[in-house]
Amino acid sequence: MKSLSIAFAALMVLGRPFAAPAQPAPAGLPHFRDCGDCSEMVVLPPGRFTMGSPATEDGRKDDEGPQTEIDVASFAIGKTDVTVREWKSFVTDMHLSDRLGCAHTELPKAEAGTASWRHLGFAQHEDEPVVCVSWADAQNYANWLSARTGRRYRLPTEAEWEYAARAGTTTAYPWGDEASHDFANYGSDTCCTGATGGRDIWLNTSPVGAFPPNAFGLSDMIGNVWQWVQDCYRPSLTGHARPATAMDQTDCRFRVARGGTWGDTPALIRSASRNYAPPPNLVMPDYRSAGFGLRLATSELGPARPAQR
Repeated sequence: MKSLSIAFAALMVLGRPFAAPAQPAPAGLPHFRDCGDCSEMVVLPPGRFTMGSPATEDGRKDDEGPQTEIDVASFAIGKTDVTVREWKSFVTDMHLSDRLGCAHTELPKAEAGTASWRHLGFAQHEDEPVVCVSWADAQNYANWLSARTGRRYRLPTEAEWEYAARAGTTTAYPWGDEASHDFANYGSDTCCTGATGGRDIWLNTSPVGAFPPNAFGLSDMIGNVWQWVQDCYRPSLTGHARPATAMDQTDCRFRVARGGTWGDTPALIRSASRNYAPPPNLVMPDYRSAGFGLRLATSELGPARPAQR
């Protein structure tokens, strides 16, 4: 069985980087990869979409409104979540020790303090999304990759994430209004029992790209792992229509994650569903969970600049 739901109510290689030539993505969009162990990035067109969910959507929470029209500039986002293999390159290059402590693993409670992205109580292959990384860890990874490639990487904003996940749809899920294990890795249709079905044969994380991509050619925007975004949490969507630099982010103890995870119910994997991490505390000053990973974004769409040490 899958684990209990993981939702809450609520930093270079020597020389110049190389960039793979732009090719059509599965959805016909240009894409690029700046290094052999960098995420493949899909360039999304600019557009306008409605962020949030209607009051009638099943599973809706109050923080998914009011529905807001958002203009999104063109940006690139990872075709998949950052994988274990990609994360290993970062840890190895930076000679980092593992950050211990991780919530919601499959380890016995007595071993929870020894948990890390390498030690989860369940096996992961290198093509599965890295988990047990904090928001601060994600920032360090983006900074490292930026220095390595010469292109400024970051986390997507919350609005960019939802635009990318919806890929032009207005339904509860990118594939329609009904949850389906043929399109995403998530938990049971009720709470916490974690039954699987259809294409979903995994009890925990699944390899990236194991499910059909959305209309933008992006894989696993929904399900598998929560994906950190740049934003601080606010209890409504008011203000999201302004540029991120002008957003009124009054309490950044709470950071937002989107997409749902392998142990969550259908309500939590909807395109509009929002999650956030608990604030720092004495037990876990930098929140990590076996259901939290990351996906990169960038606004720099031209050739990468020469990398510098």
